[in-house]
Amino acid sequence: MAPEGQLRSVAQHNSSAVDLVTAEIRRAVLTGALAPGQQFSIRDLASQLGVSHIPIREALRRLESQGLVILRQARSATVASLTVADLEAIYRLRYVLEVPLAAASVGNHSEEHVRTLEALLERSRDPDPEIAWQGHYDFHAALVEPAANEWDERILQTLWMAAERYTHLVFDPTRITDEERENRYERHRILLEAALGSEPETMTSALTAHLGANAQRIREHVGRLEA
Repeated sequence: MAPEGQLRSVAQHNSSAVDLVTAEIRRAVLTGALAPGQQFSIRDLASQLGVSHIPIREALRRLESQGLVILRQARSATVASLTVADLEAIYRLRYVLEVPLAAASVGNHSEEHVRTLEALLERSRDPDPEIAWQGHYDFHAALVEPAANEWDERILQTLWMAAERYTHLVFDPTRITDEERENRYERHRILLEAALGSEPETMTSALTAHLGANAQRIREHVGRLEA
């Protein structure tokens, strides 16, 4: 059962109840407010979020498809555990799909899209952690957009959501110094320069190194938790 205060009521919002519930539970899982392995009931979630059981069930089905929760007999769910094996699988697929798409996008970014990339990079170092994290997510999505089709985007969104639990654990945007914020900005600026260049191979090398460095830091952290 989720402790009180971890989830925020969505009853007064006007968007789709399922979308709002999905977003709020996802936020709680990604930030660790709902911890790995934690079990919670649909009834408790409905009470905390201020909605009926129906949008809760649909939201949990969505989140299960993204690998974030595990449904238990339609009455409760458990936050999926964090493991090195899971991390390796996520990043293996990102190398296979995300890196070639980013490379294929080089030379195909319109002027408007370039401005979008630049704006997202700036947003990724915003002092507000939620704005910064969304900017980081959207920046990676924009890197592959020119070459990605609908199925590419669907699969990558699932991988990015799954990876965010791990990156939040190590690169917590709520606990960051100004120096570290600038270091992260510079690491992503390298990707922007590769995107705006003319050599796909440069992007392949840059993004592979970027993902590899992140995966190694996360692997070490999760490995200590599993030990």
